[in-house]
Amino acid sequence: MARYVCSDCQLIHAGIPQRTATGKRSFQPPEVCGGCGSEDLVATQNWVHHHGGEE
Repeated sequence: MARYVCSDCQLIHAGIPQRTATGKRSFQPPEVCGGCGSEDLVATQNWVHHHGGEE
């Protein structure tokens, strides 16, 4: 399962499952954060790279 972090409030969301044309399952980020309404969601595996540049 894929997980996504909101860049604004750091709430973690589960990905939304979808079937591909070959029948496999993929996960997409939600359209907006359920906590703050932000549209900036980053996959957890990319969070360190995305958030690491801020000081």
